Amino acid sequence: MSKTGEIFRAFTKGYLEETAWFLTPKEFEYLAFSAKYITYEQVLRFLMDYIDGDNYYKTKSKEHNLVRTRAQYKLLQSMEEQFEEMNKIVNAFATL
Repeated sequence: MSKTGEIFRAFTKGYLEETAWFLTPKEFEYLAFSAKYITYEQVLRFLMDYIDGDNYYKTKSKEHNLVRTRAQYKLLQSMEEQFEEMNKIVNAFATL
């Protein structure tokens, strides 16, 4: 399993240990998608802040938000590649 998969497995386990009792079936269904969606949102937010002159996020260099954008995009690509596995992880913990 990739590093992204290991992180997602740990996140899912911890999250569902505390929340599974009140989540709806639809929330379980969209858990993996939500992680992907939030990552996509961060790609856009870092990129827009970079384009807008770094007014929102504190930066350490001129292209810090561009570096963040690229890192989040790489994570998003990894999640896209492993989306089926992410859903399997959710389903495995949802039945516990």
